[in-house]
Amino acid sequence: MAASLSTRQRLLAVGLTANAGFVDGLFFIHLGGYFVSFMSGNSTRAAAALAQGEVQEWLAASLLIFCFVAGVMLSSFAVRFGPKRFDPPAESLLSQRVAPHGSAVWTAFILMLLGGITASVPVLSPYAPFVVASATGAVNGTFTRRGEVTVGLTYMTGTLVKMGQSLASAIALRSSVYLFRFVRYVFLWSAIAVGALVGAWAYVVMGLSAVWLAVAAMTVLAFMLTWRVQRRHERHTRSEHTA
Repeated sequence: MAASLSTRQRLLAVGLTANAGFVDGLFFIHLGGYFVSFMSGNSTRAAAALAQGEVQEWLAASLLIFCFVAGVMLSSFAVRFGPKRFDPPAESLLSQRVAPHGSAVWTAFILMLLGGITASVPVLSPYAPFVVASATGAVNGTFTRRGEVTVGLTYMTGTLVKMGQSLASAIALRSSVYLFRFVRYVFLWSAIAVGALVGAWAYVVMGLSAVWLAVAAMTVLAFMLTWRVQRRHERHTRSEHTA
């Protein structure tokens, strides 16, 4: 579904994905090989640790997965029951239209902010990865249709599959449509890859305090999306009055 997004929506998706990659690269180094957004990797880590009888490592990976799912749930509740002023006008959970949900982005922002605060308090810093994992989980509620995620922003396996399929179709059918679709998937994958690179570099330079760069990015993305939604609400209201 990433190929069907508008230009602004794709930019939002790329920004959120890059930010998720940033904290993933940062905490991958900090935790010595665990992830805060790539839960397939944590699932493998948990299984391998359990097979070797390493209970503490299994517990760490499992808790990260649990917190990620908890973040997804919080985001889903926010979309269903949160303030509608953060969401596009006339947006419905039963709508066929894919649109970004501001409620999900704000949920992710609040959790990321809590992650930054936790990371800044020495006695609480061991819990920061789990809070940030819940934030990256919440991000995935941004693009939904009928209450289900249509664009996965933190898991790229499906994107890589679609990338390969689009390129194969572009070659087989000599179609520019599929070629442009392939390029769009490349941008989305590149966002998390480049974000992870920058996050890892930031951790080397700044340490755990680099998580505040992710908080700043989430702040910008949340306010920009809310501004766009408010403008659409105003236009929608004016059109209703003039009708």
